Amino acid sequence: MPGKAMRWGTACAAIVALHVTGNVWAQQTPAYKCGSKGRVVYTQVPCGDAKPINSPKPRVNVRYETPSQDRAKIARRATLTAEARTECGALDRRLQEQEAEVKARGDSVTLQDEMPMVRSQKRYRELKC
Repeated sequence: MPGKAMRWGTACAAIVALHVTGNVWAQQTPAYKCGSKGRVVYTQVPCGDAKPINSPKPRVNVRYETPSQDRAKIARRATLTAEARTECGALDRRLQEQEAEVKARGDSVTLQDEMPMVRSQKRYRELKC
């Protein structure tokens, strides 16, 4: 008796596996709506300029992405004076240029080469840009 139960269990598992793979295959195969001579025909082969009607849509999950910091920067700078805001804008540009210069020097960069960038970063933090 235990041998028959095991065979039935294996057969049921095989049927379930085939059913699941069949459903997955059916969901991945696009269907096309084609029209010819006033009739509408559904097919798995594209016809003319027909678009797939049941193509899976890509899932967009932005829940765990880091939000853009532009809004935070704008909100922070809104509390600053007009002079501080213009200085922050100038520091933004200057820091990008200085970082590019340091990166261009590669491994041969010295502490003296990095000091202007460090001073700019310090001023950026002091202003709370």
